Amino acid sequence: MNRLISTLIVFAAVLCSTAAIAQCSDADLVILCEDADAVNAVVVNCGTDCIFDGDPEACFYSCMTAGVPEMTDGCVTCFSGQASCATSNCLITCAFGSTADCEACINANCADSFTSCAGVEDSDGDGETNICDCDDNNSAVYPDAPGTAEGLDNNCDGVISADEELAEVACEGDLNGDMMVTVADILLMLGEFGCVSACQHDLNDDGMVTVTDILILLGSFGVIC
Repeated sequence: MNRLISTLIVFAAVLCSTAAIAQCSDADLVILCEDADAVNAVVVNCGTDCIFDGDPEACFYSCMTAGVPEMTDGCVTCFSGQASCATSNCLITCAFGSTADCEACINANCADSFTSCAGVEDSDGDGETNICDCDDNNSAVYPDAPGTAEGLDNNCDGVISADEELAEVACEGDLNGDMMVTVADILLMLGEFGCVSACQHDLNDDGMVTVTDILILLGSFGVIC
């Protein structure tokens, strides 16, 4: 989610020094997606507390590790490095300019290094990064995506909804509409067996009800629609 990354980067622009590069884990990306507000708050507080520390990067690292203990060391280091980059390039802009100017400066100078360090990407090109995209290899799957009736969790809410996302089950043998293919449907078919005109149960659309239609029905026997 690009807006999330942008917000986190702006709030992190308060430190000096150099950070080692390390990737954020999949678990870290889940934290950034599900607990964005909490992570933002920690970054803001740590930045404020550490800006005048003798070793601001170490201070920020220690503070953020305590504030988000479930985040891996590597991911915390990415934030530290990003904060260093932002301070080196945009401290004056962020201190005296508008929030928009600060964000633009950080995005221009430091966003690429942070996303590379954190392992943030949009592999399927659907406009959503792997922070909140539950399948970054399928462009039809991303937060708030419309359903495709293919049995996929298109909108990444953890639920496959019956009205938009659930795959439709072929039930051409459900002649009585009870959402099952049972003996009752076979009996209906047999009751019209031999029909040659305006046949209700002509499953293969050849104008007749024959053995072929019975075989089609038997092929879906037992299916629950």
